[in-house]
This record gives sequence, structure tokens and C-alpha cells, in this order.
Amino acid sequence: MSQRKLYVGLDLRDDVTQIAVWGPSQAGPEVLEVKGADGEDTAYIETAVTVPGSEEKVSGFLHRIARQEPVYVGGRESDPVNILAAFLRRTLSLTKKKYPRESIKKLVVSAEYEDYWFISVVFRALEKLGIDKDRALVVDRRQSYIYYVMSQRKELWVNQVGMFEFQKDKLLYYQMQTDRSRRPALVRVLEKDYHDYVELLTGDEHDDEEKASIFEGMVQGAIHGQIITSLYMTGEGFADGFADGVMKRLCIGRHLFKGDNLHVCGACYMAGEAGGEKKIDPFVYLGEDAVSSYITMQVYSDAREQELVLAKAGTLWYQIDEELDLIPDGDHELELHIKNAITREKTVHFIPMEGIWGRTERKARIGMRIRFAGADRCIITIRDKGFGEFFPSSYRIWEETIML
Repeated sequence: MSQRKLYVGLDLRDDVTQIAVWGPSQAGPEVLEVKGADGEDTAYIETAVTVPGSEEKVSGFLHRIARQEPVYVGGRESDPVNILAAFLRRTLSLTKKKYPRESIKKLVVSAEYEDYWFISVVFRALEKLGIDKDRALVVDRRQSYIYYVMSQRKELWVNQVGMFEFQKDKLLYYQMQTDRSRRPALVRVLEKDYHDYVELLTGDEHDDEEKASIFEGMVQGAIHGQIITSLYMTGEGFADGFADGVMKRLCIGRHLFKGDNLHVCGACYMAGEAGGEKKIDPFVYLGEDAVSSYITMQVYSDAREQELVLAKAGTLWYQIDEELDLIPDGDHELELHIKNAITREKTVHFIPMEGIWGRTERKARIGMRIRFAGADRCIITIRDKGFGEFFPSSYRIWEETIML
């Protein structure tokens, strides 16, 4: 039987996909290659698949899934989950060629699309491959960027870190800011869209020298007044080398790296960290979809009173879905402690256990589920499970929403 020892990162894009694997004998991620159309090895896998039962190759389906548009195969509308599952099955099979005796322990998918609909389709496709949510994460490209940077030597991110991502039809700047005055450190990513520059840098109106000058002015404007330790230049837009001279000048006083595997390696590093392979400095990610507060409660477990963390600040809201059983010991309400990681404000929220009045003296077992309907909306569901034959369940369920 294969053993789960592999940490895998996937970078899903509309046109190409990359996969990186961190095996048991490696010091870090390795980007896997396939044979390209020209017969040469390439790290770019075409985001296309021939669905079983059809000879038609389907492409562009990620964009359609994100927009909730129908995907057609052979003139008929097809289930996007099946199409994505077929593509993921073929792509993940590359790990078997290199590690035939190992299987995936943790998988992190980095994608351009971050809405909940798209993420849910990815999870459902992975479930068809036998990879459940306890082994997989789906993150946006800001998080894969953060994990790549935080996995490097500390001197590379002692101050702020910038990244320019130049793909065929987009040019974005991400700046990672770290507040080390907090414990754990707070990390956020500021994003600027330079889409207007794409045509200037890819069209025929300007020669390479003029393009380099335009790009240098744009970069200097983006980082002006900032203390930047490192700059990353990623994306196929830099492949022709038009900005190489600019990059050499930008190296003065800071580190600069050029390549197109940052996101896939960042996802792989994140998989390794989630699986316990390598621990990086603890931090709280302050993204749009990240929960900004810790939610805890005091419980008696393992012969001692302890604090139980129900939700951790910095976790993407759709990744939180926990269930536990509690036996009340004279308490008539659940007491939840909420601490905002940004403001450090502490509040207490009480949930009455009105569904089990008269049975709060160790005569009831209640099921508690915590999940989120958004980064600032926590849903607590309580279920009366009874307590053996003498105290049967009332089958009552009550729910409360906490706005953070």
C-alpha cells in the first residue's frame, strides 16, 4: 500500500497549470515537467482535458466555472465537477510517475478565482478523486505568495516585499506588509492593478528599450517611499527579457528574483506547513476572506481545564467547519470568548442552552458545530443529542449567528 508522504501544490490558470511536489527525500518543492507540443520538457501543463466518453478536448473551463457558465462537451452541457475532476486526475497522476509508492498527504490549490462557488467546485472535484477537505486546501494567489515569501530566509522579508505578476492579459503588483509588533505577526497584501500597461508592454507601438523605460517608471512609482527588502518578478510576460536591464538596476539595495513558479511552490510550501513538514514563523493573514478574530471557549478535557480554539484568526472562512460534543456541568449557557487580532478587543458571547433546561447537570450531551457564512459572520449550531436511555434527545436544534 502507498504511504501518504507527498505535499503537493497546484497553480491553476485558465491556459496553463503547474504542479510541484515535496517528496520525503527532498528539501523543498520540485516543479514537475511534461513533454510540450514541441517535444521539449516544460513546467506548463495545458489546462485542457479530454473527458472520458468523448474525443473532444475541452479548454477554458476554469473561466466558465468561475462565471457559473455552462460547459459543453460534444454539444451537450456537462457537469463542471466531472470536467475539473478529469483534469485534476490526469495532472495529479504526474506525482505517481516520480513517487510510485507514495500518495498525497496534503494538497494546496492556488487559483486565480477566489469566489466560494469556484472553490466549492474544486473541493467537489477533489472528493471524486478521494481527496477530502481534511487533505486539501484551496487558496487565492495572495496566500500562495505569502507562503512562498515566508518560507524563504528571514533576511529576504525583514521589511516589505513586492511582487509584479505579468501574465498575458494582466499586470498586478502585490506588496506584502508585516506588522511584527503583534504576536503573532499580522500579514496583509496590498494589490494594485496595472492593466493599462499591458498593451503598452506587449504591443508593437514601442520597441524593447521604450518598453523597459515604461516598465521602470511604473515600478518606481509603485515602490516609491517604501522600504522593500525583496522584489519578485513572475509571469510569462517577462519571458522575452525586455525588462532584464531594469531588473539589474532594481537589485541595488534589495534582492530581486525572476521566475514563473512562485505560486505553485508557495502552494507546495503551504501544504508542507499544514502537514507538519516545516514550520514557519506564526502569522495571521489579513485577507478579505480571512477571519479576523479568534473564537475560544473554556472546557474541561484530559483531566484539566483548558482553552479550546474554535476558530483561528487568519483562516479563510470557508475552511472552518468544526463539530464537537459537550457535556454541560451546571452551566446554563455556552460562553464564547472572541478576540480581534487587529484591534485586540475582547468580547464574550453567551448562547443560552434553552433546549435542554433541567438537564444541564451532566444529563445531556450537546453537539456544537461552528462554521462561517462570510469572514465576519459565524454560525453556531447546537443539537440536543440526549444522554443515554434515561435522558433521550428532544431532537431540538437551535442556531445563533455572531457578527464579528
